[in-house]
Amino acid sequence: MQPREFLRRLPGAVQAKLPVDLAGCSSGFGFSLVQLWYGNRALHYEAWLRHRQDVIEIGLHFEADPLTNMRLLAAFRARERVVRKGLGDGTHIEEWDRGWTRLWEPVSLGTLDGALLEHLASRLARYITTCEPLLREELPADVPWELRPLRAPSRTPRGRTRSSASTTRTLARSPRSARPRERP
Repeated sequence: MQPREFLRRLPGAVQAKLPVDLAGCSSGFGFSLVQLWYGNRALHYEAWLRHRQDVIEIGLHFEADPLTNMRLLAAFRARERVVRKGLGDGTHIEEWDRGWTRLWEPVSLGTLDGALLEHLASRLARYITTCEPLLREELPADVPWELRPLRAPSRTPRGRTRSSASTTRTLARSPRSARPRERP
């Protein structure tokens, strides 16, 4: 499979593995990467094909302003036991480039086929189910966060779930938050 096609298929494969309350993420593409996010595109999950290194990097990236990135990095380091319990010991939690920070792991590039797509979709879904609740809990109140309306699941002719009718839910705000936020 060509890299562009592989990356275009990944968001759907990830969303098919997510629980209904996390299935409404947005996605975007770059030359060699795909990003999935919820309330702020600068705080996103990513799969990045790095052909020269022969790996695909997957993880959660904090690419907002340096202060926000460092606050979130500190929060995730403080919750490292929870992160490692959910993702395993191969997850790196670190500062990165341009004031960005990230939680990530390398996956051997291999052949871009259905088996690799399935593996990456499972790992990214695991990142989302492990990290997204922590991110929403730890998100500083001054960081922009706007969720698009959730869509109620419907069934395709093959019995797979897809999004359809729009609904919006608001959850109680986190004790750490100074303002309420839209949350699924």
